[in-house]
Amino acid sequence: MEDNKKIAENENFFNITICEKSCEKKNSGDACCIAKIYHLLKGHANELKEMEEAKFAETPLHKAAAAGNTEVALEILSLMPSLGRKLNSGGSSPLHLAIEKAHRDTARFMARFNKMLVRVKGKHGMTPLMLCASRAGNEDHEERRLLARLLLACPESVSDVNNLNQTVVHVALVNQGCKTVCMLVDWLRRRNRITSVLSVKDINGNTALHAAAQFGCEGGAKKLVGLMKVNRLNSENKTALDLAKHPVMVDILKRKGAKNGVEIYNPTTTDYVLSDATFPEAISRAYYYLTVQLTLEMRNTILVVATLIVAATYQGVLQPPGGLYPAPETETSGKTLASSHRPFMGRRVLETGEDTLKKHLAGQMVMEKAKYRYFMPSNTFAFALSIVIVIFVVPGTPVFLILHICLLFMSVSYLLALDAISYYTGISDMIFYMAVYAIGGAYIVKLLYYPVKALLIDEDWWLRGISVKFDNFCIGSKGKFYTATMKMKKQHMVLRLN
Repeated sequence: MEDNKKIAENENFFNITICEKSCEKKNSGDACCIAKIYHLLKGHANELKEMEEAKFAETPLHKAAAAGNTEVALEILSLMPSLGRKLNSGGSSPLHLAIEKAHRDTARFMARFNKMLVRVKGKHGMTPLMLCASRAGNEDHEERRLLARLLLACPESVSDVNNLNQTVVHVALVNQGCKTVCMLVDWLRRRNRITSVLSVKDINGNTALHAAAQFGCEGGAKKLVGLMKVNRLNSENKTALDLAKHPVMVDILKRKGAKNGVEIYNPTTTDYVLSDATFPEAISRAYYYLTVQLTLEMRNTILVVATLIVAATYQGVLQPPGGLYPAPETETSGKTLASSHRPFMGRRVLETGEDTLKKHLAGQMVMEKAKYRYFMPSNTFAFALSIVIVIFVVPGTPVFLILHICLLFMSVSYLLALDAISYYTGISDMIFYMAVYAIGGAYIVKLLYYPVKALLIDEDWWLRGISVKFDNFCIGSKGKFYTATMKMKKQHMVLRLN
């Protein structure tokens, strides 16, 4: 009798949430009442502990989610949060079941209660987000609304992959959910997570663009071709154009410079290692050092030291050693002093009748020319090189654009101050133009950095259009330039090997 009673109690416990949503009937004595839940959970501590320890278990939370009993599910989650991540024998978490049974409110509130439930991997490594994307299709607006709510609850879940290394975009494409794909791509743009998701290759080497071409998602392809490199090869050395079957899809890809796999030369890494080292690979190594090996702590140290040097050297032209000549109090009587205006960085003289006398003007530095020849070149080169270092270390993103403009204007003001106080000799001209070339050249190299970045790696950055176009141009070109770009990419890949 006792065994039968225990079995009946356990049966009541395990079926606690399969009843109708009658939790509001507090006086009905129904098993779904919250008070009854507390009582049963307290009385079955051993069973709950066994469920937590088991690899797979059908918990009361699974039953609540599958029945759409939102209040009960949230109450159990609150009492035992670990049950939210537990998989049943079918490889489904409670949130998986709520989505499968179309209990959208239950799924939404569970995701809001604990956002990490959206990232629980079930059967085939499918997360609840992927499951929702696979069900959304093109016509089910409510499923897409639930998908949007899951994304808002857990934005990081968009980067998860399943056992086939497919992202949520891959899953939506496989299930012919073109409208869902368009929504996901727009979400990635809003979150600035384009490359970290769209460039992921599945176990067959197919990116999201490959899948869009293969499954004929025209709307998704139109969005993807402007955001992705269209000539990436899969494990069978095929591009998206090779997989496209519909003429409209082929036209969309060709307009963006897509080519067939046979047109693209892609040497293996082994062939690259056996080849001779070339100069373009040095550019790739320099880029690797500046972006990977130059850690945040190193950048901060460099910026502090460079800023101190800039401040000290700038003070050198504002208050040079020995000071500046003051302005004359009165003009020389009986003589007409006329200052001949000179071109920028030319020689300034005073004319007095028939004689031409070299005189010091107000604002010129008092320092002797012999000392000036050593002090001013050293001071100016230190200033210019420090500015160059700051230009390279400070990122070129829009948020730092104002800082770069400030650096440029500060450099101009330094050079103008240098012009005002200097002795106008060949040394003055040399140090002036050397500083101009150094700072101007640094900005030119900074601009060239982005095409190199576009060529070597796939990541999110603010000049995405240039990245895509430059890579497509390199792939479409032939001859030595294309060979050099491929060597640069292989060099970068070798440097990143662990």
